Amino acid sequence: MHIHISFKMKDMKVKICQNKEKFYDTMIVLSGIFLLGVILPIVVGIITNISFSLILENVFFSTIGTTTLWLGCRYIISKLWEKLPFEKHPIKHIVLEIFFIALYNFLVVGILFLIGAIVLTDASTEKYFFFDIYTSCVIISLVISFIHEGVFLYIMWMRSEKRSQELEKESLLSQFETLKNQVNPHFLFNSFNTLITLIEEDKDVAVEYVQKLSDFFRTILQLRDKSIISIQEELELIKTYIFLQKKRYGENLILKNMITPNALSKGIAPLTLQMLVENAIKHNVIATGQPLHIEIVLTENNYIMVKNNLQKRMEEEPSAGLGLQNIRNRYKFLSDKEIEIIESSQYFSVAIPLLEDLGQEKD
Repeated sequence: MHIHISFKMKDMKVKICQNKEKFYDTMIVLSGIFLLGVILPIVVGIITNISFSLILENVFFSTIGTTTLWLGCRYIISKLWEKLPFEKHPIKHIVLEIFFIALYNFLVVGILFLIGAIVLTDASTEKYFFFDIYTSCVIISLVISFIHEGVFLYIMWMRSEKRSQELEKESLLSQFETLKNQVNPHFLFNSFNTLITLIEEDKDVAVEYVQKLSDFFRTILQLRDKSIISIQEELELIKTYIFLQKKRYGENLILKNMITPNALSKGIAPLTLQMLVENAIKHNVIATGQPLHIEIVLTENNYIMVKNNLQKRMEEEPSAGLGLQNIRNRYKFLSDKEIEIIESSQYFSVAIPLLEDLGQEKD
């Protein structure tokens, strides 16, 4: 129920944001048409002292022309932003924008002059007026383009800011959930019990256990401020985590790492694989005759998957599903692909999309 409510709230926020953007865009279009199509001809008419009937005629034709130019330019710009975003291809975007706007104005003015040729008998100054009107329309269209380019840039900036804030919020939630899940009475109780047993059996192994426990928490603190880390970094954390858990479960806990070396520099969101491995241990029986097998593999569609055999505990620890929901939410901002969750009668798996290749930066 909590997950469904979270999705509905998130979808509602997205729709509200989209409705606001459409409202602002509509207000800009209407205001621009009113200013250039109505107010400007009236002001010019008053200054030049022409008749009221001629002012109304100018307002009529100016409104039609401005509406045609504005909506056409807006359509061209919106398609360019969709197919050729300014932030990725600024030069191509500007060149094509000028070309299509010039072409669109040529067609609009050409159609108007064809209509005028049918109505008007005196065509002695037709070429002059065509060039004059065409130049004026192009200038007006460029002004319209600058306005809408500014609007689109502002919207993209606002979206980027919002995405950054929400990603930071999700990252903080992930840090909180991971630390909360680890630093809880059950985890510490089990760790201390394991440590006491090790001290009685082998003090050297006990010292190593304490060092690994310290390394585990220190690594979490180091990774908590990053939005993307390499698979190699995450696997090092899991290696330490499994070491700690195997002191409790022994050979009944089996982790199989099937990641090839050339994929270690690929990026993922921090603490995601660790959280999935932790969930597998938390929700499944691990005992003699019932070992838990966990596999970390790469899939053909550029995903990394954590898979385990399913042997659910009879009395599971209470869970609100925040771990998977948090991973899902973070990847909505980091990738255009969604995480994939599969549960069968025998296996449970979660696959997360790989992010950018971090190269040697993280090695």
